[in-house]
Amino acid sequence: MKKILEHQVPFPAGAESDNFTAALASALVIARGYTEETPYWCTQNRCHCVHCSPCGDHPLENHQTSIYHCLLTASTLAFGFDYPWDDTVDPHTLPGFSKGWRWDDGFVDALARFAGFSYLRFDGTSTQEEVLSAMKNSLDNGFPTLLRLENEMEWILAVGYDADTIYGLDSQLHALSDNWHSVLRDAIVITGNTAPEMSYKELLERIASALSYEEHGALESVIMDTLDHVTAENAMDIAGMMNGINGVPIEARWHAAESFCGAENLLCNICTNEEIHSRLSEVIWARYVKDNNDETHGIGWKIWSALGVGPKTGYDITPQSADLIMQKETQETLKRLFAKVFENDRAVCAEIRALVKTL
Repeated sequence: MKKILEHQVPFPAGAESDNFTAALASALVIARGYTEETPYWCTQNRCHCVHCSPCGDHPLENHQTSIYHCLLTASTLAFGFDYPWDDTVDPHTLPGFSKGWRWDDGFVDALARFAGFSYLRFDGTSTQEEVLSAMKNSLDNGFPTLLRLENEMEWILAVGYDADTIYGLDSQLHALSDNWHSVLRDAIVITGNTAPEMSYKELLERIASALSYEEHGALESVIMDTLDHVTAENAMDIAGMMNGINGVPIEARWHAAESFCGAENLLCNICTNEEIHSRLSEVIWARYVKDNNDETHGIGWKIWSALGVGPKTGYDITPQSADLIMQKETQETLKRLFAKVFENDRAVCAEIRALVKTL
């Protein structure tokens, strides 16, 4: 018998740098029963989608992106300056993540409690019969499985089967090789939907802990000191360092803002105080994405500009970046811009901590 789940959303969809979060977001579109007809709330227009632009032609992708916003926020990955699976970074800028981290049970449990789903977990020591039986049973009930195979940093979704052939989804649907179990590193089999267990207060406390982590201040000091010591020999490396640091908050803080300012999303599902949520939404939107407001997203574009980076360079540095960062004016500009990024985080953290006391 052949079984292929419907309403698949290939991933990553747009600005989704974290592969696991993108895979889980696509999984939850299926698990929660979203269809092309499920109403989508547009943050920009503050209403349900009325197909005013081409983005309205892709409702499932919009739902997947909305889920991604919320998962990245609840996991706290939206508030760091690196991703914890990146072993080139040590120490990481989020609490609870050490070098060599690989999606531990506590991390997955927190997302399950936030989003509301149950799961079984297997690894390469589990027999093929065990994993295959669990996957098929969940697929028969409409729930996909997240798999991590030979590439230890990439997740795919098992969304169907035909006898013992498993169909995987990432950027496209494809049959997995017959030896998939021999390279299995991790399997998260979603088994059902549950009521969310994470409270709104716990979510805010997690975010405040991430934003106040000591490595944020340490990184700010490193940035300022490094920019005081640019030479012809290290200019290219320092330009790459600044570009790499900037690449996370310019995207991740936008996801955080969208999660707080959206409606009818996973974060709103656990909100218990509309007044506090409204206040936080205003502050986070202003600090992270509001145009012409020294917001983090806009600051990130200015940092790219100072480095000569943009769409034409594939957002990578070029030899021009080294020439630019050798200039004292560029160094001072970068100091000022990065200082604002950290200031915005501190302001959001202070507001969260003040409001948490009232919950």
